Amino acid sequence: MATLTDVEIKKLLNEPSSVTMRPSYEGGNINTAIGFKCDHYLLEAAVLDHFRAVGLGATELYLVHGVNFDVVGVDTRLHTVLTLDDDVLLEVTPKIRETDTEMVFAVSAIVQRDGAPKKAVTSKLRVLLRRDTNIDNPDPLPAELRRFVVDRLATEQPTALEATPVDDFAGAVHRGENTDTDPVLAEIIGDDNAVGWKWKVPYYYCHFTERMQMSGYLRQMEEAKHIFVASRGISIKRMLDERGWIPVVTQCKLRFTDETVMEENLYTVYTVESIFKDMLYTSRLDFYVVRDGRLVRTATGSITHGYCHKETPESEWQMAVFDDEVLRALRGE
Repeated sequence: MATLTDVEIKKLLNEPSSVTMRPSYEGGNINTAIGFKCDHYLLEAAVLDHFRAVGLGATELYLVHGVNFDVVGVDTRLHTVLTLDDDVLLEVTPKIRETDTEMVFAVSAIVQRDGAPKKAVTSKLRVLLRRDTNIDNPDPLPAELRRFVVDRLATEQPTALEATPVDDFAGAVHRGENTDTDPVLAEIIGDDNAVGWKWKVPYYYCHFTERMQMSGYLRQMEEAKHIFVASRGISIKRMLDERGWIPVVTQCKLRFTDETVMEENLYTVYTVESIFKDMLYTSRLDFYVVRDGRLVRTATGSITHGYCHKETPESEWQMAVFDDEVLRALRGE
């Protein structure tokens, strides 16, 4: 196996790179606009390409060096809509200081609008290399990269839990409905303006045979919005059919606080925290597991939503103002 040169290490940790990609067709859920989840797929792919350019693709990292590439944090702003056939220029700029123990990459997604480049998405992605004990006798990474290798992505201090978990999925999980039927959810939510559900993490939300990956949490973040508005009587389809309102995301953050293992029971809780100028509302997402009778938060984040008018072209979408019905629903009144 070829050893990374000083030039390649410098390129990985200090020098920008770029790649042009197109969004996944999966993300064209409403008109040809791409949802925030698939925006993040592009961002992650661009950082993976940054590694691949110096010979450290995810396969090489895993099979040769015995480490897993993991995005453990995102902090993203969405400035304009990406559409299905956009050629998206993704610029990756390392923001790594000599004392950092996480790799931080600023990523910009740039598209052409009216003959000029425009930033559609900007984000900071945090990356760790998690040691994998399934690989025997791995080749060591260069010394400059070893500070980013960890045995565990994060470890959260457990908190006391009065409720006794019920491991019963016979009646489904009632996503967004009757959360008081699960004692753990009832204790977590309390009197908050929130919905939540319990579910068993499937393998296709995970990677490296074991753990839930960033995209799995983002998929839950997307589902939580869908479930919340449906539970409040303002479902996505109703708003589309009756008012032509398209849900949009302007900002989202998510970071790991622990690890979630495949087939663990995960509690997803979506809590509305603030409403801004009757046009945007921000919700917190928290993810929990129960271990040894105590509650462990494995990830936390936030997402800011609004609506745009369907009638205007995607490039000129205008924000809708919440009316009384929507405001009451968001507030839980």
